[in-house]
Amino acid sequence: MFLLIKSCLPLVLNTMKKKLFLIAILSTIIFEAFSQSTNRKIYFLADTINISPPNRFLKIETISFFEHHFTFFCKCMPPYKSYTTFSYIDKKGDKKAEIVSKKPDYPYISFKELMDISSEQNSYDLYITEVLPGNKYRTNKVHFVPYRTPIDDGVVVNKENK
Repeated sequence: MFLLIKSCLPLVLNTMKKKLFLIAILSTIIFEAFSQSTNRKIYFLADTINISPPNRFLKIETISFFEHHFTFFCKCMPPYKSYTTFSYIDKKGDKKAEIVSKKPDYPYISFKELMDISSEQNSYDLYITEVLPGNKYRTNKVHFVPYRTPIDDGVVVNKENK
Protein backbone atom coordinates (compact mmCIF):
# COMPACT_ATOMS: atom_id res chain seq x y z
CA MET A 1 0.00 0.00 0.00
CA PHE A 2 2.82 2.40 0.91
CA LEU A 3 4.47 1.71 -2.46
CA LEU A 4 1.19 2.51 -4.27
CA ILE A 5 0.87 5.89 -2.50
CA LYS A 6 4.57 6.62 -3.06
CA SER A 7 4.27 5.90 -6.79
CA CYS A 8 1.05 8.00 -7.21
CA LEU A 9 2.27 11.02 -5.23
CA PRO A 10 4.44 12.56 -8.03
CA LEU A 11 1.55 12.19 -10.49
CA VAL A 12 -0.89 13.95 -8.13
CA LEU A 13 1.59 16.75 -7.35
CA ASN A 14 2.35 17.20 -11.05
CA THR A 15 -1.37 17.53 -11.85
CA MET A 16 -1.86 20.06 -9.03
CA LYS A 17 1.07 22.14 -10.31
CA LYS A 18 -0.45 22.19 -13.79
CA LYS A 19 -3.83 23.30 -12.40
CA LEU A 20 -2.24 26.05 -10.31
CA PHE A 21 -0.23 27.21 -13.31
CA LEU A 22 -3.38 27.37 -15.48
CA ILE A 23 -5.29 29.24 -12.77
CA ALA A 24 -2.45 31.78 -12.48
CA ILE A 25 -2.36 32.32 -16.27
CA LEU A 26 -6.15 32.72 -16.53
CA SER A 27 -6.22 35.13 -13.57
CA THR A 28 -3.55 37.29 -15.21
CA ILE A 29 -5.42 37.38 -18.53
CA ILE A 30 -8.72 38.31 -16.86
CA PHE A 31 -7.04 41.01 -14.74
CA GLU A 32 -5.41 42.56 -17.82
CA ALA A 33 -8.69 42.51 -19.76
CA PHE A 34 -10.58 44.33 -17.02
CA SER A 35 -7.83 46.84 -16.28
CA GLN A 36 -7.64 47.92 -19.94
CA SER A 37 -11.38 48.45 -20.31
CA THR A 38 -11.70 51.00 -17.50
CA ASN A 39 -10.48 54.33 -18.81
CA ARG A 40 -10.26 57.38 -16.61
CA LYS A 41 -13.13 59.84 -17.15
CA ILE A 42 -12.13 63.44 -17.94
CA TYR A 43 -14.61 66.35 -18.03
CA PHE A 44 -14.30 69.73 -19.73
CA LEU A 45 -16.81 72.60 -19.49
CA ALA A 46 -17.44 74.27 -22.88
CA ASP A 47 -19.06 77.66 -22.37
CA THR A 48 -19.84 79.81 -25.40
CA ILE A 49 -22.92 81.43 -23.84
CA ASN A 50 -21.26 83.45 -21.07
CA ILE A 51 -18.13 84.47 -23.02
CA SER A 52 -18.22 87.36 -25.47
CA PRO A 53 -17.61 86.39 -29.12
CA PRO A 54 -14.20 88.09 -29.45
CA ASN A 55 -12.89 86.17 -26.42
CA ARG A 56 -14.11 82.70 -27.38
CA PHE A 57 -11.53 80.02 -28.04
CA LEU A 58 -14.12 77.43 -28.97
CA LYS A 59 -16.81 76.91 -31.60
CA ILE A 60 -19.64 74.43 -31.12
CA GLU A 61 -21.32 73.41 -34.35
CA THR A 62 -23.61 70.82 -35.83
CA ILE A 63 -21.92 69.36 -38.91
CA SER A 64 -24.91 67.31 -39.98
CA PHE A 65 -28.16 66.23 -38.40
CA PHE A 66 -26.32 63.68 -36.27
CA GLU A 67 -22.66 64.87 -36.04
CA HIS A 68 -21.55 67.62 -33.65
CA HIS A 69 -18.10 69.25 -33.29
CA PHE A 70 -16.29 71.16 -30.57
CA THR A 71 -13.55 73.08 -32.40
CA PHE A 72 -10.88 74.80 -30.33
CA PHE A 73 -9.12 77.72 -32.05
CA CYS A 74 -5.73 76.23 -31.33
CA LYS A 75 -3.48 74.29 -33.68
CA CYS A 76 -2.18 72.34 -30.70
CA MET A 77 -2.02 68.81 -32.07
CA PRO A 78 0.52 67.43 -34.54
CA PRO A 79 0.94 68.13 -37.44
CA TYR A 80 -0.28 71.60 -36.24
CA LYS A 81 -2.15 72.34 -39.49
CA SER A 82 -5.74 72.42 -38.28
CA TYR A 83 -7.72 73.38 -35.20
CA THR A 84 -8.10 70.82 -32.43
CA THR A 85 -11.52 69.22 -32.79
CA PHE A 86 -13.58 66.74 -30.78
CA SER A 87 -16.88 65.28 -31.94
CA TYR A 88 -19.78 63.10 -31.01
CA ILE A 89 -22.35 61.41 -33.19
CA ASP A 90 -26.01 60.85 -32.35
CA LYS A 91 -26.70 57.34 -33.63
CA LYS A 92 -30.20 56.01 -34.09
CA GLY A 93 -31.15 53.99 -31.05
CA ASP A 94 -28.46 55.52 -28.79
CA LYS A 95 -29.54 57.21 -25.59
CA LYS A 96 -29.61 60.99 -26.09
CA ALA A 97 -27.62 63.21 -23.75
CA GLU A 98 -29.87 64.51 -21.03
CA ILE A 99 -30.32 68.28 -20.75
CA VAL A 100 -30.21 69.33 -17.09
CA SER A 101 -30.93 72.65 -15.40
CA LYS A 102 -28.07 72.42 -12.89
CA LYS A 103 -24.37 72.38 -13.77
CA PRO A 104 -23.22 68.76 -13.33
CA ASP A 105 -20.85 68.29 -10.42
CA TYR A 106 -17.88 66.86 -12.34
CA PRO A 107 -14.21 67.57 -11.68
CA TYR A 108 -13.68 69.76 -14.78
CA ILE A 109 -10.20 70.27 -16.19
CA SER A 110 -8.77 73.48 -17.62
CA PHE A 111 -8.15 74.18 -21.31
CA LYS A 112 -4.40 73.79 -20.75
CA GLU A 113 -4.90 70.40 -19.09
CA LEU A 114 -7.16 69.34 -21.96
CA MET A 115 -4.50 70.20 -24.55
CA ASP A 116 -1.78 68.51 -22.47
CA ILE A 117 -3.63 65.21 -22.28
CA SER A 118 -5.14 65.24 -25.77
CA SER A 119 -2.24 63.21 -27.12
CA GLU A 120 -3.20 60.39 -24.70
CA GLN A 121 -6.66 59.93 -26.26
CA ASN A 122 -6.74 56.16 -25.71
CA SER A 123 -6.04 56.30 -21.99
CA TYR A 124 -9.18 58.17 -20.97
CA ASP A 125 -12.77 58.90 -21.90
CA LEU A 126 -13.40 62.60 -22.56
CA TYR A 127 -16.77 64.17 -21.78
CA ILE A 128 -17.59 67.75 -22.74
CA THR A 129 -20.35 69.54 -20.87
CA GLU A 130 -21.88 72.21 -23.09
CA VAL A 131 -23.51 75.29 -21.56
CA LEU A 132 -26.87 75.89 -23.26
CA PRO A 133 -29.16 78.95 -23.22
CA GLY A 134 -31.34 79.32 -20.13
CA ASN A 135 -28.77 77.86 -17.69
CA LYS A 136 -29.10 74.38 -19.18
CA TYR A 137 -26.29 71.84 -19.59
CA ARG A 138 -25.66 68.79 -21.78
CA THR A 139 -22.78 66.33 -21.38
CA ASN A 140 -21.57 64.12 -24.24
CA LYS A 141 -18.75 61.64 -24.59
CA VAL A 142 -16.53 62.92 -27.41
CA HIS A 143 -13.70 61.62 -29.58
CA PHE A 144 -10.69 63.41 -30.98
CA VAL A 145 -10.93 64.16 -34.70
CA PRO A 146 -7.49 63.55 -36.22
CA TYR A 147 -6.04 65.74 -38.94
CA ARG A 148 -6.73 64.37 -42.40
CA THR A 149 -4.27 65.18 -45.12
CA PRO A 150 -5.87 66.85 -48.13
CA ILE A 151 -6.57 64.61 -51.08
CA ASP A 152 -4.97 65.76 -54.30
CA ASP A 153 -7.09 64.26 -57.04
CA GLY A 154 -5.99 66.46 -59.89
CA VAL A 155 -4.31 65.36 -63.08
CA VAL A 156 -0.99 66.75 -64.24
CA VAL A 157 -0.72 67.13 -68.00
CA ASN A 158 2.75 67.46 -69.46
CA LYS A 159 2.86 69.48 -72.65
CA GLU A 160 5.78 68.87 -74.89
CA ASN A 161 7.20 71.93 -76.56
CA LYS A 162 7.21 71.49 -80.33
